[in-house]
Amino acid sequence: MRMTLSLALLLSLVPFYLLGAFPTGKLIARVYGVTLEQHGSGNVGATNVTRVIGKRAGLFTLLGDVGKGWIGMASARFLFGFDHPEVAILFGWIVVAGHCFSIPRVLRGGKGVATALGVLIALSPLLTLYVVTIFVTVATLTKIVSVASITAACAAPLLSLFLFENDSIFYGLVGIAFLIVLRHYENIIRLIEGREKKWGAKAQEAASSSASGDI
Repeated sequence: MRMTLSLALLLSLVPFYLLGAFPTGKLIARVYGVTLEQHGSGNVGATNVTRVIGKRAGLFTLLGDVGKGWIGMASARFLFGFDHPEVAILFGWIVVAGHCFSIPRVLRGGKGVATALGVLIALSPLLTLYVVTIFVTVATLTKIVSVASITAACAAPLLSLFLFENDSIFYGLVGIAFLIVLRHYENIIRLIEGREKKWGAKAQEAASSSASGDI
């Protein structure tokens, strides 16, 4: 039985990774005739899509990326049982990893925040509410998306300690937070140097360098 479960887990890694790697923002940008990697920050996330194309395209990208995380987490819980949250959070991590580090030389990954949000929604609406509140609060105060993204990502595993008894959820969320922080390393460098752009900065300024942390 354990070998069967292990084999099922192993075989499931590839489709869950490919789900995360699905290029939502890139495909939506193509509909508008835009090669997203050549504009703004070059990122394929909802923030850059909004900045380059507009709010409607950005919203569709956001919903698509959130949907990837939700589908991955929800289907993992369904396939492997709701009494195995450690398995579900593992596959949630795989989906986020697929989004952050998509197929090399074929697809460019995003920052992982929106996909991680989808994972949280499927895991716990209450935890999601707390994390979104933190994100909105920090974004409002700083007007820097990368700061809000990193803060919310790091807060999620800490908050999970108060909501879940299963330590595997904490470790899984730490893994997801690590991916998000890693994908924001350029933003962190710009923050240290005082060059990180604030949300609402002029499009010309945003295009001249990688703009504030995409999601």
